[in-house]
Amino acid sequence: MLRPNQFHVLLALADEDRHGSAIADDVLEQTGGALRLWPATLYRTLDELVDDGLIEELSGDRHPDGESRRRRYFTATSKGRRALADAAGRMSALAGAAQERLGASS
Repeated sequence: MLRPNQFHVLLALADEDRHGSAIADDVLEQTGGALRLWPATLYRTLDELVDDGLIEELSGDRHPDGESRRRRYFTATSKGRRALADAAGRMSALAGAAQERLGASS
């Protein structure tokens, strides 16, 4: 099961490869400013996701054209995309259950 930081990082990488600060900016935007990933938390999360095979760091020759080779770029793996889809499905089912119960109590 993905922790919130992991979920949001995978979501940031779902549609494009990104470097660390672009991931942090995307997470901030996704959450309306509610989740700020400071560098230590961001890179710990990235390292965990790499270790779990959910994302991978792009090597120098796979960096986006025109981008700095000094930045660390990441991409979601197929395993990471499946984990994100599974987590999103669980959240959707839970949200539906909550809406049903809230509707029943009104």
